[in-house]
Amino acid sequence: IPTGRIKHAVFDNDGTIFNSESGVLVAVQEGFGEFAEKHRLADLRPPTIARIKQLTGSPNRAFFPAILPPELAEMAPELSETCLKYEVRAIEEHGELYDGAVETLRELRERGKKLVLITHAGVEYLTATAERFGYGELFHRLYHVGLHGLADKSQMIAQALCELSLDSAPRAVVGDKRADMEAGRAHGAAAVFAAYGFGEPEDRELADFVIDSPAELLDLIS
Repeated sequence: IPTGRIKHAVFDNDGTIFNSESGVLVAVQEGFGEFAEKHRLADLRPPTIARIKQLTGSPNRAFFPAILPPELAEMAPELSETCLKYEVRAIEEHGELYDGAVETLRELRERGKKLVLITHAGVEYLTATAERFGYGELFHRLYHVGLHGLADKSQMIAQALCELSLDSAPRAVVGDKRADMEAGRAHGAAAVFAAYGFGEPEDRELADFVIDSPAELLDLIS
């Protein structure tokens, strides 16, 4: 897709727009600690920040079993709920967007682009982020796991294309993980890899374009 023809863009949240290093990653460790203390699991160590970054972007149904020993995997829903309260507090008190993200989104809207945000997080996490940063004024649609029964990003993109009547318009999907690139390609979008996020080198293999900051999108989407 010639970048100058792109009419709308779909964005991942964590690692693309929202910098969840601003307290949220540590919040997962804090919630893990409370969970371990409650169940008297003295030998259970919280995941490292590097491991949390690696898993960021995964749906909760995959993220929390992955940071528990296999024998405790069935307790992942409880761990998720415990961590969520720490995550929401961290968003409300310390959350930050990446430098230039707000300005870039506002400029794209002024250019007449339709902007959509998709996330594998749940409603509480997205609501906390959206309220803190005014996502309602930056994006035309927000989608999370569970909304309308949506289970993954490909389904969210399909829903957005339908709701906004954008099926035939050239589009871009911007994210920092391979799943974002795959979802974009599945819907004929230009896959834009956010190299400043949490992705690994292999996550960019399917990317059509790579950006080192949100502001670089303004050169891609004219």
